[in-house]
Amino acid sequence: MGTQHPLNTIGKPVAKVDGRELVTGKARFTADMKLPGMVYGYQARSGVPSAKLLAIDTEKARRSDGVLDVFTAEDIPGPNLIGILPPFDQPVMADKEIRYAGETIALVVGETREQAKQGARKISPSYQVLTPILTVDDALKENARKIHPQGNITFSKELIKGDARKGLEDADVVVTGTYETSFQEHAYLEPEAVCAVPHGDNRITIYASCQSPFHLRGHIANNLGVPATRVKVVQAYTGGSFGGKDDVAVEIGILAGTAALKLNRPVMISHEREESIKGSNVRHAARIEYTTGAKKDGTLTARVAKVYLDGGAYASESPFVTMKALIHAAGPYVVDNVSVEVTTVYTNKTYAGAFRGFGVPQVTFASESQMDELAKELGMDPLALREKNGLKAGDLTATSQSYDSSVGFLETVRAIRTVRDRFTVEKNDDRYVYGTGVASLLQGISNGAEGVDVVGASVQMSQDGSVLVGCGLTELGQGSRTVFAQIASEVLGCNMDRVVVRQVDTDSVHDSGPTVASRTTTVGGMAVKKAAEQVAGSLKKMASLMFKIDEEHIELKEGFAVLKQDTNASIPLSEVATAAYWTGFPLMNLAFSQAPPVDYDHDTHQGDIYLAYNFGTHLMKVQIDTYTGEVRVLHHAAAHDVGRVVNPLGVTGQIEGASLIGYGLAHLERIEYADGIIRNPNFADYAVPSIKDRLPTETILIEDPTPNGPFGAKGVGEPPVAGAAAAFANAVADATGHRFRNLPVTREDITSVFRKEA
Repeated sequence: MGTQHPLNTIGKPVAKVDGRELVTGKARFTADMKLPGMVYGYQARSGVPSAKLLAIDTEKARRSDGVLDVFTAEDIPGPNLIGILPPFDQPVMADKEIRYAGETIALVVGETREQAKQGARKISPSYQVLTPILTVDDALKENARKIHPQGNITFSKELIKGDARKGLEDADVVVTGTYETSFQEHAYLEPEAVCAVPHGDNRITIYASCQSPFHLRGHIANNLGVPATRVKVVQAYTGGSFGGKDDVAVEIGILAGTAALKLNRPVMISHEREESIKGSNVRHAARIEYTTGAKKDGTLTARVAKVYLDGGAYASESPFVTMKALIHAAGPYVVDNVSVEVTTVYTNKTYAGAFRGFGVPQVTFASESQMDELAKELGMDPLALREKNGLKAGDLTATSQSYDSSVGFLETVRAIRTVRDRFTVEKNDDRYVYGTGVASLLQGISNGAEGVDVVGASVQMSQDGSVLVGCGLTELGQGSRTVFAQIASEVLGCNMDRVVVRQVDTDSVHDSGPTVASRTTTVGGMAVKKAAEQVAGSLKKMASLMFKIDEEHIELKEGFAVLKQDTNASIPLSEVATAAYWTGFPLMNLAFSQAPPVDYDHDTHQGDIYLAYNFGTHLMKVQIDTYTGEVRVLHHAAAHDVGRVVNPLGVTGQIEGASLIGYGLAHLERIEYADGIIRNPNFADYAVPSIKDRLPTETILIEDPTPNGPFGAKGVGEPPVAGAAAAFANAVADATGHRFRNLPVTREDITSVFRKEA
């Protein structure tokens, strides 16, 4: 464990800097915008999962009341293509082929949203309907129709460490099984929305509920056929994203921008819930064939996994999700022999993309189910098995990467053991059964093998001592603006209320890549820290001249430059900043943080991948009604190694929120398809956790600082999803005596077990 030093702002519970605006309703979301002359766009969708698009009749729509114009693929000035990696494979609007039922075929623009919607219903396409490919197995058949010209495999990778076959031969006990997870909808409270505003200087501004404004700007500029500098993207307050507003914001941003430039009027596109579910990306469904071998004393000898991900109609983030699943499949354990193969496949269903956890929840469910099954075979305590094999500093991960510090996994296991032994359940009714489940996980922090990881941030102090911070990473409700303010406040010695962190505007902040991979606090926070340190250097240099003493004797604290040996000797920062300004010392700095370069073999994926891992262990104790299958979570504990806590309130909120998404994945949420059509595109039929399902979470924060994060901090936004989902599955298995290998485990699934036993 690293040595912790007391700080002034870091580690203190701080309310969100934008909290007052959010709870009072003053925060302005995209769909709240009302502009002079604003009109509304509505997308007409294919309605069929697979077809050749022969023609689109738009005449009835054009004659519909209030309709101003109708746009199809041929109206996109640029290539009509979007995606994450070239060659991009997803059209903005279908032009020749339909690949999923929610695909956009036309945009209708009307004076009101309802008029645009009614016009969209009058779009009449002509199709040559094709038999859709709806399963991974059908897509992989030798003679299967190619959904894309290159075939039906989106991306496929292998990880090889040691000799897995020999490891299984050397095992005393081998467990094997096949595990499946369903598609999951993001279900953010605010559906997707953009507003495109044309300007007389041949520029356009896009106000968007989005996750990656620079990604959005690049695609809009490319498809509008203009330089990126002609497009400004302003991220409005964003009511949740969880990965989902990367893709859809791009699509509707291009559509709104195209219409706005032609009509020379602001164009708003804001989705209804049904549109959001039918037309946005989802979490990859997975089938995981998993085998684990161990010695009699519990030592793991091998882990073998073959993972198939259903990526739907387009690639989106599938290559990155494939990599994440590949690297995390073996879990947070020392295993000398590992073989993992992950293949993502195209099908004629809604495309899958980024979703909080990014492939880790699926493989963690399989991995942790097997750890419990193995413990049962060995007659071991499940936590003892995890502790025996758990990674610690100096050990090699599945990719043979080693860390000298910030490997607090074993501490999370021991913390959960204490909770488990302390929290007991009184069983007082034969109608109910009780179970306890644990699950451990690791999640890589930073883009790692998925891409270059660089963040730019600016810090500027005004002469009155107030501070403005800018960073290209977005605030999505996770509290990044608060964390950045805390970091700047700590470095500059000013009070939090003197720091403003601007919302992202591509004209005024540096491109920092996408807000993904739990990288905001770690990589983004380090950029803010570096930028602030340069400004702090100017202040200390000026203060040293004013005090006539060396800089090393000066610290910035609580709004003053203070002599370390005599804290009564102080000068207000406003005076120091003013003097620095007139002396010519810079009070603004742009700094960059880059994650350590990855270095690995692209065939075996052995080498250095991530700057750090977040390690965690979860526990759930549940009560199950044998009559109804209702599951009540009596207690949930989540222990995570977060490096160093920046804001306890923020970290706790992130763990609680991510855990609830994991609970939904494990127990409630399943997108129902029939012949390639989503049958439950609403919150009446798609069961998403509500406030009534809020877990009774006990958060345990382990601090083992990483040298690669600001003050030692590591991100925690994604990892709890995997821990909570797997712990829930193990708790239900413990209570019912039946191992469920499919998620979600619904009430109907549970009652079917008790009916068979009756």
